This record gives sequence, C-alpha cells and structure tokens, in this order.
Amino acid sequence: MSNSNPDATDPLDPQEADALLADFLARAVAIPTIPNAAAELDQLEQEILASQLNYPHIVLALFTVSSVTVNIGDDLDDEALVTTGLERATALLSATPDLVLISQLLQNIANAESILFRLEAKESAGGATPDLIESDVRFRSDSHVVTARRLWSFVSRPPSATPDSVRSRALCNLANELDLAGRWVEAYSAYADALEAEPTNGNAAGNRAMLLLQRLNASPQQAGHIAAVYEKWARRAKELRAETVAIAGEHAAQLWDALPLSDEPVLGHLSHDGDLDDPYQSWIVEHRLALVPTVEGLGSDSSRWDTADILAAAADNDEGLAPRIFAAMNVLKAEFIVARRLAFRGEVMTFTEDGMQHPEDTGAYGATGDGAVYGEGPATLLLAQRSALDLLDKIAVTANEHFKTCIQPQKVDFASFWRDTKTHVLRPEVSTMAGRRARLALAELQRDLASDALYPNARLLRNAGTHRLVHGTLGEPTGPTKETFSTIDLIDLQESTIEALWVARAAFLYLIDLIDAETPELDGLMAELHSQA
Repeated sequence: MSNSNPDATDPLDPQEADALLADFLARAVAIPTIPNAAAELDQLEQEILASQLNYPHIVLALFTVSSVTVNIGDDLDDEALVTTGLERATALLSATPDLVLISQLLQNIANAESILFRLEAKESAGGATPDLIESDVRFRSDSHVVTARRLWSFVSRPPSATPDSVRSRALCNLANELDLAGRWVEAYSAYADALEAEPTNGNAAGNRAMLLLQRLNASPQQAGHIAAVYEKWARRAKELRAETVAIAGEHAAQLWDALPLSDEPVLGHLSHDGDLDDPYQSWIVEHRLALVPTVEGLGSDSSRWDTADILAAAADNDEGLAPRIFAAMNVLKAEFIVARRLAFRGEVMTFTEDGMQHPEDTGAYGATGDGAVYGEGPATLLLAQRSALDLLDKIAVTANEHFKTCIQPQKVDFASFWRDTKTHVLRPEVSTMAGRRARLALAELQRDLASDALYPNARLLRNAGTHRLVHGTLGEPTGPTKETFSTIDLIDLQESTIEALWVARAAFLYLIDLIDAETPELDGLMAELHSQA
C-alpha cells in the first residue's frame, strides 16, 4: 500500500472510478489457474496501486487480488502462492476501518491457513495423499489448522456490521475442519449456527446432513433421532441446490444431490424438548448440554434423559461384577450433571430481574467501589466452570485406566495424555478407523484449550479461579491474569462457564466413541450396562 495515499481525493468521476474498479475485479477473477498466474497477479497488484482510484477502492481491489491468489494457490497446490495471498490479506487488515471488509479478510486468512495445513501435511507425507487424521503437522506449535479454527470462530462472533453470509460461511468452514478431525459434536453445532445466520446456506445444510449420515453409520446410539434430523437436512440441501452452487460450486451441489432419502416416513423424533415450562430443561436444550449423543433436545421424554454411556465392555474380573469402566462412566456423568446444575443456579442467582443480590444469597458483602459484583451467583458460576474443566482430567484418567496405557494415575491430565511429548505418538493405542477419529477428536480438543486456539479463556480462567482470587465486575475487567486478583465481566463469565460445560460434554461423548469403537466383540465375555434401581 506504499504507493497509495489514504487522504488523496479521487481524480476520477464516479462513473469512471466504478468502471475502473469493475475492470480490475473482473481481470482478477479471470486470471487462469496456470503456473505463471503469480506474475499476472503481481502485475495487476502494481496496476491497482498506481491507479487513480481512491483509497477504499484500491483496498477493495487488492482484497479481491488476495482472495484470487489464495484460490489459485489452492488449485495448484502452490504453498508459496497461498502464503503470498495470506500476506496480502494480512497487510490489508491495517489498511481499512471497514468492519465488513475486515471480517472478509479474516475469513480469507483463515481459509489460507487451512490450505497451508493440507499442503504441509502433503509435503510431510512425501508428496503422497496425506493422512490428515494422524499428521504431525496438526500438533506443531504454530499449527496452521489451529490458527484457522480460531479465526473462523472469531469471524463468526464479530461486531454486528459483519454480514450474516460471512458469519455463516466462516461457521461452515469451521465445522468442516472440526468434522474432519472427528469432532462431530462441535461440528454439528457450528453447522446449526451457520444455518441460523444464513438459512439459505445450502452448503451448510448439505454438510450438516452428511455429518448425520456418517454418525448413523458410526454408532447405533440415538439412531431414530439422528435419522429424522438427517432426513430433514438432506431434503433441505437438495432444495437449496442453486444456493450451494453459488457458495461452493457445482461439485458440492452434486454431493448433496447424491444424499440418500428414505422412501418411508422416518419415525424418529427431531427433538425431545422436555418440559417447556421448566427453565432448567429449556436452558439445557438451548445450549445443547444434555449428556446424550443427540444433536437436538434432551434425547427422550424420560425424567432421566442424561443417558450417554458405552454400549458394552469386556468382562475384567472373575467375581461377576460389572467392568470398572461402567463405574468410571457413572462418576463422570454425575459430576458433569452437578457442574451443569451449578452453572444454571449461578446464572439465576447472578442475573436477577432487579439487578440486586439474589434473595437466597445469605452473604453480607462489603462494597469496594470498583464495580465489583460479589455473591453466591458469580462464585457458583466460577465453581461450575472449574468443575466442568476438572472433568476433562478425569476423562483422561479413565482412558488411561481402560486402555491400560500404564501411566501412574496421579501423573495423568487432559493436557498431556493424548500425545506422548517425547515420541509424539497419539494415545491410547487403537486399532480401528473410528477409534483413530475419536482419539484425534480428544487430542485436538485438548489443543484448542490453549490461549492461542479455539477456546482461549477456558483453562486460563480455571487456573486463575482455582489458585488466585477472581470475581465478577460491572466495571472494566482485567480478564484472566496470573496476578493475585482478576476481574471478569459477568457476561464473559456466564459464556465461559457454558463453554466449559460444552467442551466437557463433547469430550465425554468422544470418550464413548473411543471406547465403543475399540471394544472387541467377544462371545460370552461381554458385559452390558443395566440401569441402577
């Protein structure tokens, strides 16, 4: 941008400027996917910078050049060209105050990062088709795919100026990447959010249906419900064919054309929404926090709807007792339910109708004059968040015990268990493709709890709240810090608590997938789960 002047007036009349801009844009998108495309793009960039267009028009034209650079680099498997496109988009971030354009630039950067991940994985595999499930490229400290997920998530929650279409496509891309890593729980929610932002996003509808079809083939759990929801979105994807072509091209539309449909009415429920007059049940449905492998609702009309569990386990004792894995799953489930109920109670006690201290809070708190909010409500939210994240370590301990990884239990935690820091081998050892995907889902979920990843506040807030003094505030929050005191915006505290529960639920369901996929079928030696009286 050094050749342009942001304060210069446009020497062209509006019609001339519009015509020149349109010419630049048309030339950019018409550049063919050929090895010397880089030279044509460089030449076009120089012409734009030297033109008499005003500053915003120059930025818009260069934005298109950056997008085309990434796309052609992707088509050619040209890492250098993709990197150039990423650098062009990154340079433009500081060149425009336009929030819409900034969100589009971040979307392009995220797309470029995702492409670079695939190209690096291919290079790591010696040029062969890479094994994206177990590629070491995923776990590098500067992993492109981690950056891509973080940016797509950021774009999906930007200022209101961001168009719904941009948010929807960012969420769909995020969901695609999560689904590739076996993270179907998180991916489904992202597809659902993409369609909420833009109901005509046929590509999101098709991908949502495909995820559900894969889920039907992977697990018999909640099959009727999954089949009903699949049928709904497969039909919707076919109805939105033209929109899919506009967003993702003819090839994607053909994929959704091929989605099978049932000739008979599907008998499963789209959603069990529970008692609509019960605020707790409605809150669980809203945030998808039922501990059951459904994608919508509570999973059943029973009062005991948290039914997620492994299907069976190999007998591990001669006394006729249930395998110990059943006990472990019961403990994990109960502790999640407690954390979830604490979160709901914390919300109710924090966000009262009159904004005053909840009448059931018996504490008398001194005013500190800094906007701080003390009381049982915010403290309960913090406790719920820590409890949910503590559950992650116990999930790792359960996997270590069940798969006989032979690490001392006191040395196991969620952050370090899934990948050996010395050999870089994923743990535990598995033998099936479904097991590999579930193991990767857990390993990648752990990676996304880092401060530079998809869920940046979860672990930092947990550590601050466990070992130091954290409280809510209506004033200017410090956010989670390593200091003695940290203050958290009450809405951020509420959202981070729900996020912690959401992560814990996903991890629990991925653990079930891992155990079910790796449970051998042994005649006469299998134990099935029976309900507690």
